[in-house]
Amino acid sequence: MFNFFNELALDYNLNIGGYNQFNLVNLSNKLVYIEGQKGIIKISTDCITFRVKKSVISVFGQNLTIKRITDSVLVIAGEIKQIESGVWRIIGLKFRH
Repeated sequence: MFNFFNELALDYNLNIGGYNQFNLVNLSNKLVYIEGQKGIIKISTDCITFRVKKSVISVFGQNLTIKRITDSVLVIAGEIKQIESGVWRIIGLKFRH
């Protein structure tokens, strides 16, 4: 079966074997498609933050909405301004990003 992300990895000789934490596609700063999401941390109309394996990703913008969410897929729509990724650490009961 065809898999877009696997084909890209093969075409560009990327070794993502054990490091494949997530896949993310930004479509014209209007829609973000993520495979590998592990849960929402924060949600508002200007920021949606979620977990992916050992990291967190924050999507910043305006009028952000979640269009689809499953066990592993997340689709965010709106006016995307910025996407940030950071290491996920749990220190006591505080989350650090």
